[in-house]
Amino acid sequence: MPWFMYRDDLFVPMDIKALTINEAVSAGLSIARDVLGSVDEYCLYEGGNEVVIEYWRGKELSVKLIYANEPAKALMRFYDAERSGLVRCSSVS
Repeated sequence: MPWFMYRDDLFVPMDIKALTINEAVSAGLSIARDVLGSVDEYCLYEGGNEVVIEYWRGKELSVKLIYANEPAKALMRFYDAERSGLVRCSSVS
């Protein structure tokens, strides 16, 4: 399955090699820092064969890393899970 970065309403294919969630979070953190300048927090959603990791700078700027065949549908499931309290967030130290 491919990885995508989602920012400014665009899905951009990304070349990410990650076999575990921790590897994906780490790889995405590097990308998010390049895009946002710094990252304070990340939020993680795992559903079926999909993963969405949202990286935040403050409360206004974010970028998402999505692992899915259909990233738009995965993004909608992420928003549903977020509303249901199923997305877990962690601070970046």
